[in-house]
Amino acid sequence: MGAPNFSKVKLVTDDEYLDALLPLLDKAKTKIDILAFSFAIGSAAGKINFGTTPFIVAEKLVQLKKENKKLKIRVFLEGWRETSIRNRVTGAYLKKNKIDVKYGSTHAKGFAVDDRYVFFGSTNLTHQSIVKNNETNLLIDSAEVAAEFEKYFMHLWKGGSHGEIHLNKPMLADGDFKDELIKVIRAAKKRIDFSIYFFHHAEIEKALLEAHKRGVSITGYVHNHGAFALSYVRRSLATARRLFDSGIKKIYFGPKHLFSHAKFLVADGKTILMGTGNWLPEDVNIHPQLYIGFENKVVAKKLLSYFKTKLDRESLAK
Repeated sequence: MGAPNFSKVKLVTDDEYLDALLPLLDKAKTKIDILAFSFAIGSAAGKINFGTTPFIVAEKLVQLKKENKKLKIRVFLEGWRETSIRNRVTGAYLKKNKIDVKYGSTHAKGFAVDDRYVFFGSTNLTHQSIVKNNETNLLIDSAEVAAEFEKYFMHLWKGGSHGEIHLNKPMLADGDFKDELIKVIRAAKKRIDFSIYFFHHAEIEKALLEAHKRGVSITGYVHNHGAFALSYVRRSLATARRLFDSGIKKIYFGPKHLFSHAKFLVADGKTILMGTGNWLPEDVNIHPQLYIGFENKVVAKKLLSYFKTKLDRESLAK
């Protein structure tokens, strides 16, 4: 797989997000393009919450536009699924302040700045996601990666749909991440570590079981919330228990009070797949996604160190 220079790829986890994003936006001279599944500065009733982190992001965009009227800022928001009502509150606010907004279908999320920087991963622009969740993102300084992000952004901006575009590696569009994920799992020789929000996909599950049978050590971390999206949680936990019962004993459940929203896999301590898609048929076949896959031992080591901090305080699947 293609690989950005490790010195220009930064892992950003959990509540580090805002401290990475705001300085990035300040660097913008010509263009900021944004994909967002959920950008929530207010309630579904339309009341803006001025003290939240998403409002800080929105205000930063407004400030930058006022200071540099030639700065092009475009925001593509999910317009149909459950997040759309609050997205339209945000969209109206941004439009009022001369920022271009369009609505469509996307579960991809991230920022591209000046055709050079890309910042994307699992974090949504909600206060919960920015401040409380388990999240993983990459901040990448690469014109090549930025070009592929922009290609995908423009595909959606111009009305393109899921499955109609393929990107050059290391970027992966829509359901392409599933085939790459299975390829990496099948190529793993010693070790696989993964964290996933929702997991109910027969091909991916089968690939992990086959890897286990050939002697690959597998450690997994699966989201387990006690009150939200329970049908998806039940599907994920059933997958985790099947893996556990088939001999993959290092399967951990996240805490019920927290969203374990990160989506990544590391193979043999060097190959990384990270992005926005859950391991579900819906996310492979319907909902637009963005992933990246590359080999980098330095970034992988940092990601695995972060992964271990989650496992140290959680319980095994039973």
